[in-house]
Amino acid sequence: MSSSAIVASPTSPADVFGARFPFQLVALGIVFYATGPVLARSSDTTGVLLSFWRLWFGVGAFSLALLAHRLSGRTVGSARGIKLAMLAGAVFSVNQVAFFTAVKRTSVVDVSLLGTLAPIIVAFLAVPLFGERPGARFRWWSLVGIAGAVYIVLGSSSGPDGDLLGMLLGLLATTAFACFFVISKLAREQVPVVSFLTFVMGTAALCVSGYVLALGFEPSSVETPDLWRALGMALIPGALGHIAMTWPLRHLPANVPPLFRLATPAVAGMFAWIFLGEGFTLVHVIGGAIIIAGLSGAILSQAGRDLVADARKAAA
Repeated sequence: MSSSAIVASPTSPADVFGARFPFQLVALGIVFYATGPVLARSSDTTGVLLSFWRLWFGVGAFSLALLAHRLSGRTVGSARGIKLAMLAGAVFSVNQVAFFTAVKRTSVVDVSLLGTLAPIIVAFLAVPLFGERPGARFRWWSLVGIAGAVYIVLGSSSGPDGDLLGMLLGLLATTAFACFFVISKLAREQVPVVSFLTFVMGTAALCVSGYVLALGFEPSSVETPDLWRALGMALIPGALGHIAMTWPLRHLPANVPPLFRLATPAVAGMFAWIFLGEGFTLVHVIGGAIIIAGLSGAILSQAGRDLVADARKAAA
């Protein structure tokens, strides 16, 4: 039996748990993810430096986890899986820089609403990579969601406090995260979740560090309160969020976990309202309603129901 087959065999207690509770784990991951924008928005440093420290704190945490994983006698994974994890890390570095910069230039609500486009992007990528072929109605409703995102970009950037570059960076962050998710699902057939996330964080940290050095940023200029925020981002959305989201990927169709991200604007908006005093504008309400309508239509189509049924079979 090949090493990849050994890794892919869901016989460990962790894999059994992931197969039994995939939806609950993904939902928990969304809650953890939603804390990231609030922590980033409340900081005083640049998004790039915040990402730098968040990633290196994550490298430290996952390195310790990987050491414990290896000391228990478990495998790191196949060479192909590690390469995929490193590719995912490079893509994730783009997401990190774009995301944190967008949050600093716009708002938690703007970036979170744009993040709801990720299921649409994943749906298109899942056709050639996983053979998941949603029907025409799924795709048409997806276009409605795209129209809602375009409305948010144009509407938010046209106001007195709008920032077009920030909104475009939000779109870039969403696209990068969708690609990261697809690569993650491919890699999880080859590597355990701890190994995968360790190589992801290490590669992303190196890529962001190169960007920081090239632009002449000073990591030492970040003050202690923001270092604590970066540590919080590394541990809550960075560690707990990624573990909860990545853990059950082998047991779910590619189209299903991103659909759970529809709850991100609501959860992040609630956190932002509680901790930052941010609120919704009419642009957010209308654009968000269009996005939710489009994605809800896609989910409720026959193709969407088939995907959900397949996910439940995988979790059984």
